[in-house]
Amino acid sequence: MEMSASDRATSPLDGSLVVTHARAMAVRRAAELGRADLADDAAQVMSELVTNAVLHGGGCTGAEVVPADGGLRIEVRDASRVPPVLSQASETSLTGRGLRLVSSLAAEWGADAENGGKVVWAEVTGTPGRDAAGPPGEDVLAMWADDWDLGGTEPRIHVELGDVPTDLLLAAKSHVDNVVREFALASAGAEAGLTADLPPHMATLLRAIDNFEEARLAIKHQALEAARRGAPTTRLSLDLPASAADAAEEYARALDEIDAYCRASRMLTLETPPQHRAFRSWYIEELVTQLRAAASGNRAPAPQPFERRLLAELDRLARAQRASERAARLYSVAAALASAATPEAVADAVLNEGVAALRAVSGGVLLITEADRLPLPGAVGYDETVLARLREESLDAELPAAVALRTGEPVWLESRLERDTRFPELVGMQAGTMALCAVPLEVQGRRLGALRFSFAEARLFDEDERRFVMALAAQTAHALNRAQLQRERLDVSRRLQRSLLPPKLPSLPGLDVAAIYHPFGDGMDVGGDFYDIWLARNGRWAIAIGDVAGTGPEAAAVTALVRHTLRALTMTQSDPERVMRNLNQALLDAADVEDDRFCTAIFGLLAADEAVVLHLASGGHPPVLVRRASGHVEQVHVGGGLLGVFVEPDVSTTRITLEPGDVLMLLTDGVIEARHNGQLFTIEGVERVLADEVRSARAAATALEQAVLDHAGGVLTDDMAAVVVRVPDDGA
Repeated sequence: MEMSASDRATSPLDGSLVVTHARAMAVRRAAELGRADLADDAAQVMSELVTNAVLHGGGCTGAEVVPADGGLRIEVRDASRVPPVLSQASETSLTGRGLRLVSSLAAEWGADAENGGKVVWAEVTGTPGRDAAGPPGEDVLAMWADDWDLGGTEPRIHVELGDVPTDLLLAAKSHVDNVVREFALASAGAEAGLTADLPPHMATLLRAIDNFEEARLAIKHQALEAARRGAPTTRLSLDLPASAADAAEEYARALDEIDAYCRASRMLTLETPPQHRAFRSWYIEELVTQLRAAASGNRAPAPQPFERRLLAELDRLARAQRASERAARLYSVAAALASAATPEAVADAVLNEGVAALRAVSGGVLLITEADRLPLPGAVGYDETVLARLREESLDAELPAAVALRTGEPVWLESRLERDTRFPELVGMQAGTMALCAVPLEVQGRRLGALRFSFAEARLFDEDERRFVMALAAQTAHALNRAQLQRERLDVSRRLQRSLLPPKLPSLPGLDVAAIYHPFGDGMDVGGDFYDIWLARNGRWAIAIGDVAGTGPEAAAVTALVRHTLRALTMTQSDPERVMRNLNQALLDAADVEDDRFCTAIFGLLAADEAVVLHLASGGHPPVLVRRASGHVEQVHVGGGLLGVFVEPDVSTTRITLEPGDVLMLLTDGVIEARHNGQLFTIEGVERVLADEVRSARAAATALEQAVLDHAGGVLTDDMAAVVVRVPDDGA
């Protein structure tokens, strides 16, 4: 079957058509030559040789079946001068099975050079061929003899690379063969419309691999020959044109890009194993160096032995692993510090990660304050004696952390001799310490403290290690600064919140009173809930509780306005409804156009004469609850609307009479709207708390607070307040 240039298989898809035609031709020719009994073997051998020509020979240029002694001779021509290579059988190799099948079916097979290419032939006689699982035979390897003419006019350069483990060579070449095979199959599937199209530049990658095929196959041949001899290493020796240097670099770049596809799971073939990558980078670099030196007329340097390259790679990988581990530690520290709200939490996070990353035996964080001593918010690995010394350390001490704080410079002590010479006070302080470092913790030029680590062995702090410690210190300093600012803000918020509540409740004759207030979240913002009890005119007691819209300084300003306005109004007024209407006007007068200065509130005047009577006025506040001495709990809905919104507010009033043993509870909506998994605490939750026997106002208030916190998982999304008034019975 002769082919014109237009008929030659130039792609895997075209190749599949050629294989089909070649199989049919082999069956027909076997019948014509009177050997129909060999038709199946001839068709199979023809299929494999044509496929090999398409994938590895630059395309099939012709195929024929002719008579041979005792059988048939199948001849397949291709466009490559490179002899075929019979790969060693391997569980990981996906290629080479075709030629091994040919070897098992054919009595003889081989290859002969021709002008512009070669002919690969096989003789089928019906007798078993070679053992396909065994190593390649002498006759196959002989095709690579020195006298095989690879064509071309470019002079050859002899390159010696040295010894490489044979198993590594075979595995590395098998991996590349697998990649080529998968790309070929993917290209065929894409052209047939069976699979997704490959990116256009993938053809460029395949061409780069093909352009370096001569060197690849030469190395593979030498490895196979060494495997046949049972040699553990293969001495690589190549004869290549100078242009192979460019082809080698393109080949390396192509495989690097293909590895990216493998990592992204765009291919079935796995990414190049690290030992293969080390071998590839070594032999490509050495090959390029020697070829270019020889081409320029210079003497090529002696190749670096592969073993030395491996040692260098191990060293590089060890450094990379250390860097990766430290980067991971820094990431872990950053993650832990993100939620560290106190200096103690900051110290715990950085010390645990830092000691592990540096393989230190102990570490500590010391802070600067106005006190004479340097506080120690955290330490790990120190015994009680050392901890006691550290807690006594002052800023003017001649100790590493204090010196780092005073000077702003890190202290690196790499041996016990250096430690004891520079800091005599450390002698006997840490018997097991051989080395030590202390670095200042600074934020924008402001020193907050120092970070110190101790080591059980002499330590040479190289640049990488020093950079890691300084990075750790920088993260710690920023976290400490944030924690200190947060603590200061929390202190300010708490002081401001306390100023909005009565410092203590007055004693009401004949009554038991208590109140609670609980901030929301972490207590950083000032809430809008408030309560108050004070003595009004005519000897009656005023009770108020409310909820101002919003949080923060704006809410605090409105809360203060409401409390002080109520107190001022009760100096001249005795009608709760009138007091609430005047409060509404005060809120309107104080509000800017864009302000939302409104609130809900309930205000009452309590008279304890022959009976305890509470006259209440409400502006949109939650119900009042009364627990009678019998244990029955009543909800008293006073009602009304928001204050500070309308000129004519909706104010509702009611009167409640309390008997001995009765308990009155006023609360804000933060109590009944406390949530857990979307479930509110509700007014019924308050009723359940009051259903239990109430022995005192304090006990009822505390029980309510704990029940709400338990329901909300300890964290509130709104602040809450409650006031409890109990009328003692005869037994209390």
